[in-house]
Amino acid sequence: MLPAKIVNIEQERAEVQLPDGQKLRLPLTAFEGQIRVGSEIVMLLAVPGSEDIARQKLAKDILNEIISE
Repeated sequence: MLPAKIVNIEQERAEVQLPDGQKLRLPLTAFEGQIRVGSEIVMLLAVPGSEDIARQKLAKDILNEIISE
């Protein structure tokens, strides 16, 4: 998972800032849930064919976060 933050929303696009300062402009339809400026998000990146592995890693990360609380 890659943490990021919504820094701007305009014209049906959200500007996402990555931890290293890089910014991406993504369509609002790419997001699940309601976002607003300041929202913390996580991005799941996977190449075609490895989506299941990425989902399993996400599930593991979520479980570890829950357990450590």
